Amino acid sequence: MKPIVFIPEPIAAVGLELLNAECDCLTPWAEAVNSPADLQNESFRAPLFESDAVIVRLFKINEGDITKVQQLKVIAKHGVGVDNIDWEAATAAGIPVVYTPTANANAVAEHTLALLLGLARNIGPASHALMDGDFNRRGEFKGVELAGKTLGVIGLGRIGLKVAQMASQGLQLRVHAYDPFVPGDTLSGLVILEDTLEALMRKSDFLTLHIPLTPGTRHLINEQSLSWVKPGCRIINTSRGSVIDETALARALTNGTLSGAALDVFEVEPLPGDHLLLKAPNTLLTPHISSSTQEALEKMSLQSAQGVLDVLHGKLPKYIVNPETLKL
Repeated sequence: MKPIVFIPEPIAAVGLELLNAECDCLTPWAEAVNSPADLQNESFRAPLFESDAVIVRLFKINEGDITKVQQLKVIAKHGVGVDNIDWEAATAAGIPVVYTPTANANAVAEHTLALLLGLARNIGPASHALMDGDFNRRGEFKGVELAGKTLGVIGLGRIGLKVAQMASQGLQLRVHAYDPFVPGDTLSGLVILEDTLEALMRKSDFLTLHIPLTPGTRHLINEQSLSWVKPGCRIINTSRGSVIDETALARALTNGTLSGAALDVFEVEPLPGDHLLLKAPNTLLTPHISSSTQEALEKMSLQSAQGVLDVLHGKLPKYIVNPETLKL
């Protein structure tokens, strides 16, 4: 009997082809269009509890789910952040959690730069004005040039470091960064490492976040830290929505503490229609698409599928959150 792999959200065909050769894949999205709310519907989630493996994107797996699974041998994250998976509960239950940390780094870095450029040149409001027939409002959309400005990078993992490289080498930005887990002597002059978040924020013309969501990073950008920003600063976030206190951010945009914010991620997704940020000035918002390129989606699909197969075959996966669960 083939192992059962539950895949509650769409993944690229290349990963499915790899799995279909030796697994039975449950793909409810192939038969009907599901809304994000369906992902937490009890009947929709039922296959999780009888599957040998699951591949998730936004689908949440909590401690309660872990206690109900009957034969789950591996959880795969189609992406980088595993905050939608209670991996500690999975570890306690001996279930490996695999992920795809390298697959989308370039896509997210490029989207970050797209948002950076869009903020600097007021692309969003200028485009809306033109489509509304207000060509003559063009004088309202004076931008700023990036060359010679200071970009502050919070988090120097794969994506943060790639953004730093692209910004410094391609856009002539001065790059400073804050990451307490990165030794300063490893950066080879590419980035000036700051000792504190406050020091970084006080000198950054643009600030971009590339950190995982943890208890220590939740609302890292809040009312207090926003009081440190340099006048005219603009913020970009393509990491996790909850690293920013969105109420404090909207207030800072409204009162002019910040000159702009470009966000691809939010504390609640989909973004509610009455959200404060939808009414805040100088915002550029995209619906969590930073990793949505054909190339990245294919890599994530393949890497998550391969991680599942590795565990089912008793092999050590290339990228695993909790290797202590494997007895090889």
